[in-house]
Amino acid sequence: MKIRVSTATASFLGLKNYRIDAIPTTLYFLLPLPCKGACGYCYLRRGYLGRVRWPEFDFEDVRKKLKDVDAKRICIQTTYNEKTFPMLVELLNKIDVDIPITASINPMEREKLEILKENGMERVGMGIDACNANIFKKWKKGTPGWNEYIESLKIAKEVFGNSTAHLIIGLGESDEDAIKFMKFLDENGIDIALFAYSKGGETLVSLPRYRILQIARFFIKDAKFYFENGKIKEMEIPYKSKEAFMTSGCPGCNRPFYNERVTKIYNYPFPLNEMQFEKAMKEAEEYGRIYIASEQ
Repeated sequence: MKIRVSTATASFLGLKNYRIDAIPTTLYFLLPLPCKGACGYCYLRRGYLGRVRWPEFDFEDVRKKLKDVDAKRICIQTTYNEKTFPMLVELLNKIDVDIPITASINPMEREKLEILKENGMERVGMGIDACNANIFKKWKKGTPGWNEYIESLKIAKEVFGNSTAHLIIGLGESDEDAIKFMKFLDENGIDIALFAYSKGGETLVSLPRYRILQIARFFIKDAKFYFENGKIKEMEIPYKSKEAFMTSGCPGCNRPFYNERVTKIYNYPFPLNEMQFEKAMKEAEEYGRIYIASEQ
């Protein structure tokens, strides 16, 4: 059985010797199956997904390296393919380490999700990616529909006790669209993994806009938002947090430099120092006013 491994994970496991600018806290794998979807933003080609290269290895070689590894999670990326489910089950039965396992999947029936759980899956994430049905229809082709993603995310929450929605900023949504959908996900107990739209190795979302939406995601339960023509004009939050600017999604996930270059970080894969935190807050405030409720 073959499997693709992110370059940072491959180096961390000692399968290859690549430079690592941030240690992955999750081990990232990709099933080597072609995708039947044709999403307009996807960069799954020539061994790449996102900005990351995924070299292929024999899984037995990978499995040997997993025995003594110190990681918080294993994440298996999948494609939209009828062979995905049986390959996932096979892989779950070959992984014999005591580490939580996530898979990033397309919508599946309850029965299949229950089988994944029975075979050791701790949670699943789904790349719904768009903030509303119209944007979804524009970008996601050849996949299950918007309603199927929403329903499957809810079912996954029931089956696993949790689920994660992947959300890409920069596909044409307004700030108001993004925040409305983040509120909906939060109200349904679905975690949010925030991504910035990247194409051809470049991230196409302005950093100030992404920063303020990172803060919005982090404080989605408690923040107050004020919009002007769909754009955030002002935001009130209970306090400032360094964690708002770190990689969001499943527990233990930091996916280093999936969306960004080392020189211009969108999702910090490590705790921010004071200088980085002050810089991130200033970037957010270039986009909209931010008030701290306790300082009013």
